[in-house]
Amino acid sequence: MFWTFVAASEVASGRVVIAGPQGHHLARVLRVRPGERGVAVSNGTEYELEVVEVAGTRVVGRVVGERPVQGEPGVGITLLQAVRPNPDFDAVIEGGTAVGIGRFIAVQAERSVARPATQRLARWQAIAGSAAEQSHRGAVPEVVGPVSLPVALQQADGGKLLVLEPSASVALVRAIDASPAYTIAVGPEGGWTDTELSLMRERDGVFVNLGPRILRARLAPVVAAAILVQQR
Repeated sequence: MFWTFVAASEVASGRVVIAGPQGHHLARVLRVRPGERGVAVSNGTEYELEVVEVAGTRVVGRVVGERPVQGEPGVGITLLQAVRPNPDFDAVIEGGTAVGIGRFIAVQAERSVARPATQRLARWQAIAGSAAEQSHRGAVPEVVGPVSLPVALQQADGGKLLVLEPSASVALVRAIDASPAYTIAVGPEGGWTDTELSLMRERDGVFVNLGPRILRARLAPVVAAAILVQQR
């Protein structure tokens, strides 16, 4: 069974027309055929489909059932991730999407070594879309940036700020409360500068650790988000 995302305009009269990159993927890569079943997600609704037509890169499905989205966590999670070399940052987006992160803000930290090209943002968004389909999410996370830390904090959704620091004395699980949303901040290879740390303290950031082991920056945010989702 395939899983894809479509615009609201592609759902009408009991049918869903899947075109563009999604249609190409279904028709040319997955090679779906009439009679096969799948799900198209649009605007908070999951549409269960039976494929009735495949023409070129256009797939048409008949709606046989619909329900509110089921694949979203009960807590909002925004990740402020200092940019890293491409494979590592790509892995953060892929894994973070799978466990439930709702928004990624790439941060050009003062000690960031990587300097992503502007076209990298389109690739990050594509990775998020693919991971959302693979993990049957109810929405594709938004990816923005890179921006400075002050701008990233302004763009965050105002959730409780958790700053991952191996030397912090508070375990992440002890910082989880009834907050409806969280913002997780993960620094660059060399760590946040004193200025950046002070800025996050001014924003009431809670400094937390993930236990006695040191995790790579590509893994730490995924583990933290998974803990938040499971605890809430």
